[in-house]
Amino acid sequence: MKEKLPEVSVVIPCLNEAPNAVSYGETLFEPLEKAGFESEIIFSDGGSSDGTAEIIERLSAARPGVRLLRSKSVSSFGESIGRAITACEGEYIVFLEADLSFSPRDISKLLAAAKKGDYDCVCGSPFLGGFEGLGFTRKALTYFANLLLRLRFGLSLTSYTQIFKLFRADALKSLDFESAGFSLDAELLAKGMARGFKIAEVPVIMNGRKLGRSKMNAASEIINCLKLVIKGV
Repeated sequence: MKEKLPEVSVVIPCLNEAPNAVSYGETLFEPLEKAGFESEIIFSDGGSSDGTAEIIERLSAARPGVRLLRSKSVSSFGESIGRAITACEGEYIVFLEADLSFSPRDISKLLAAAKKGDYDCVCGSPFLGGFEGLGFTRKALTYFANLLLRLRFGLSLTSYTQIFKLFRADALKSLDFESAGFSLDAELLAKGMARGFKIAEVPVIMNGRKLGRSKMNAASEIINCLKLVIKGV
């Protein structure tokens, strides 16, 4: 008998996230088990050296819907995402940050909106929902980057740089991308818009990181964002 495919593939790129990974049983796996849809979780480890991959392997040993993709060397955010997309089997693909700055429980909101409106992409927007626990500098950079991207690619959407987006899998897999860093989130959305994707947003809360260290280099990501604004898609 053919095994039923998951409705949603949850992709989590990770690099040295051991402080967060130890709690995934309660913070990630349990909420998804109660979410009301069939899911698989694909961790794409970019070469962690702090035991992140080993923690995930231990916690997921009894959970058949969890997979870990490991890189032999340190890989970029874009490489981790690309590796995971190829492995996804779900009808929809949603991205989450490894520090769970967006709640796994909110995936249900994105999925419901996608199915109700037959959307190719639904973005979780903290600009419509809210930010909690973000420092002033990070919040200011986020507002500035998204303002530039809105002026360049379209004012109808508010949340370009946030990772928390759900795509119809076949639509996402039709896109190619160039960005290696976190500007990939904006590139995928802009390319989807250029392709005529039907896109919506739902309000969600974005929380500031509580454990571990951010992998984002602010100066580098500002440059990448400016390159995307200038070059377009």
